[in-house]
Amino acid sequence: MIAVPTFDSVLVTGNQTIQQDLHVNGNETVQQHLNVNGSETIQGDLQVNGNQTIGNSLSLGSDVDAGGSLWSTYRVGSSNQPLLPGGGASLQQVRFYAAGAASQPGLMLKGTDGLDYILFIDVSSGTPSLAIQPA
Repeated sequence: MIAVPTFDSVLVTGNQTIQQDLHVNGNETVQQHLNVNGSETIQGDLQVNGNQTIGNSLSLGSDVDAGGSLWSTYRVGSSNQPLLPGGGASLQQVRFYAAGAASQPGLMLKGTDGLDYILFIDVSSGTPSLAIQPA
């Protein structure tokens, strides 16, 4: 059996290339860019202070906390099936704000016209409504 090297600490000041899998049993901090071409398993936390590129898919059992934007070429989704809340639903309209607000937080989706739109919840009337604005 081949012995696997074990390190208490590794400092890489340039680039690091791993041809197979990387397993981290503690925390990993990346100051610039993280690009993994194979697999990476982290048992603790991953903190990237630069950019992180994922070529295929990202599967999480918990939350993603992004201080900026989280982008997907195709879609961002949830694998759990939603449940209808108890009681009846009230009829609501979708509100469209043509002017929009700069830096509006929400879910950005591309429209059939090729433009980006932000979806958010508007509770200004006292009742939550789905709202859309141009990005």
